[in-house]
Amino acid sequence: MIERVISGGQTGVDQAAWRAARAAGIATGGWMPRGFATETGPRPEFAALYGAVEHASADYAERTIANVRSADGTLVFAGDRPGPGTALTIAACHEAGVPILVLHPDRLSGDAAPEHVAAWIAAHGLRTLNVAGERESTMPGLGARIEAYLLRLFRLINRGN
Repeated sequence: MIERVISGGQTGVDQAAWRAARAAGIATGGWMPRGFATETGPRPEFAALYGAVEHASADYAERTIANVRSADGTLVFAGDRPGPGTALTIAACHEAGVPILVLHPDRLSGDAAPEHVAAWIAAHGLRTLNVAGERESTMPGLGARIEAYLLRLFRLINRGN
């Protein structure tokens, strides 16, 4: 059962994860770069709204690694050519030995359907889930699609517990 969803607060997947988790009644949090930086500017309100914590470093990579280490597992939404932050998340999970599932945002059915992802989460006993992926600017419309997908996933998980 997922008790907490964390992310780095970037536009796109990260913010979608927080919105979906809150809508499903799941606690949120995660590390953001110093100044609560996002590609659209600082978002200090995310501290109160989502429990985001400001990292001492302004480097996105530092907060990415902190989030990987703070979670029991990571769910990544990545296109055919993951951006540098997404690629770092994947590498950090492998290096830390953290369970990771990478889904293509345009292929969220079949083995990537919410039921299968819920089974993966249960099989790994994940309680704190890090959700990461592409920025909104690299895949316009991504945030809304991932938010809808994650809301289905989180409601399915909540119903099963």
